[in-house]
Amino acid sequence: MSTLDVLVIVVYLIMIMCLGLFVGKDNKTQEDYFLAGRSMPWIPIALSVAATMISANSFVGGPGWAYTDGIMPFMQNVTVPLACFMAATITAPIFYYLRVASVYEYMGMRLGKWSRFLTVVQFFINSLIQVSSMVYVPALIIRMITGWNMKIIVPIIVGCAIVYTITGGIKAVIWTDAVQMIVLWGGMIAILFLAVKETGMGFAGAISQAADTGKYNAFDFSMDISRTNSLFCSCFGVFMWIRYFCFDQAQVQRILTSKSIRGIKKSLVTSTIMMNLMYFLMLFVGTIFFVVYQGKKFETSNEIMIGFMLQYLPKGVLGLVIAAVFAAAMSSVDSLLNSMTTTFTKDIYEQYFSKDKGRETTLKRTIAVSTVLGVIIIFIVIIGFDGSVKSVIDVVGRYISYFAGPALGAFLLAMFTTRASDKGVAIGFVSGLICGYLLAQKYEISWLLNPAIGAGITMVCGYLISMVIPDKKTREETLAYTAMGIRKKMLEEGGEREDGVYAIPFKLDKYAVTLLIIFVLQYVILVIIR
Repeated sequence: MSTLDVLVIVVYLIMIMCLGLFVGKDNKTQEDYFLAGRSMPWIPIALSVAATMISANSFVGGPGWAYTDGIMPFMQNVTVPLACFMAATITAPIFYYLRVASVYEYMGMRLGKWSRFLTVVQFFINSLIQVSSMVYVPALIIRMITGWNMKIIVPIIVGCAIVYTITGGIKAVIWTDAVQMIVLWGGMIAILFLAVKETGMGFAGAISQAADTGKYNAFDFSMDISRTNSLFCSCFGVFMWIRYFCFDQAQVQRILTSKSIRGIKKSLVTSTIMMNLMYFLMLFVGTIFFVVYQGKKFETSNEIMIGFMLQYLPKGVLGLVIAAVFAAAMSSVDSLLNSMTTTFTKDIYEQYFSKDKGRETTLKRTIAVSTVLGVIIIFIVIIGFDGSVKSVIDVVGRYISYFAGPALGAFLLAMFTTRASDKGVAIGFVSGLICGYLLAQKYEISWLLNPAIGAGITMVCGYLISMVIPDKKTREETLAYTAMGIRKKMLEEGGEREDGVYAIPFKLDKYAVTLLIIFVLQYVILVIIR
């Protein structure tokens, strides 16, 4: 790697940290730190949501995956617009109305301490596994390119994210993520341009040759439950994405920083387009790589992208692309770090350890929590995951899916039924986790189905047990925090519309319709290009 490449990377990291420090310098309260005073424009929110989902693993691994499977892996993301549709029409208006900082606060309001505690625990387990893999895999890649030691690379990635996250809070996270999303696009477009150039046959010629090998056929009509990219399994993927976009703290917290409900809906539509378009572009680049290398065999999928970077990228451009890998990693770290800080502060510290119950934690103590969590991430990556890439991917792909289902089932019971009780949902959660895991071990089930299975078991068991162990709350107290109860209350208060858009749940508007059109349009495009 040349001096110019190193300079590009260093300048980029310094600029990102300075930006984070600058935009977050006015934080004075906990709401500023966690929700940016609910004052963020919708465009950076949309870019931030998209940047968090597009990890460095996808940036490097996506093209490698498409090298062998074509664009078929896109089917895993095809139901993202449906999940964002549900967020825009139901869950986001509810959380926005309640003005919660943590989605798990809602679980405490509606059900109680047991359901809230279990959903908080699953969030931390998921987040630590997820953020560790999102650092470890790109760190391995950067080590292969630069020769630097892992014990240097990991602290740089996480340390930079810690610096601007602890000082700037969610505002710094969103603005730096927005910049990093732009860097990601720049890096991927540069690689696409150079890859097409190396084919020697132009854009149309490269596409034609890739199409002749079947790389643009996205449809697998098999009913085999072990085939993750099949049309059948992809339909059940919506359960995973609903949990992610509707009930995951990292995503919900971002959109709740918006100035208005209109901003929330705009950001959901825009981020949906950006996420799936970027993922498609990554896969498309992989199909062009297949033409460049003429179908050459590689030991691992990561070697394809890394090999192309080292062999074909000119000085300076290589630095830009490595900066894009750093960007993808840091955009995942900062978002999860801030969300874990919010959840720990609101759902653990203030509930169980604070001497002043009901009072917000000071900003100084909140920053201290964020710092400690950041250091923990560094140690987990270096010590806990200092093994093979395969072990990390296995953990991320499967074990997160085991927790996603029960968490989704618990939220659905809380929000859409009046029968669900705290202990009933808690027992249903544990049942969904254990049974879902055992079923996945016994049968060769795609991890994309695990959330649907876990959610189904949790909802059935949780509902039935709630009938046996009901809460002592009155029906009116219970209904007050259900989706229909909140809708009724908002209508009584005259809050049907805000800023020219519908603010109540279960109301279609142009943003919701747009998301449905995007969902259908994806299939139309996939049919046309096959």
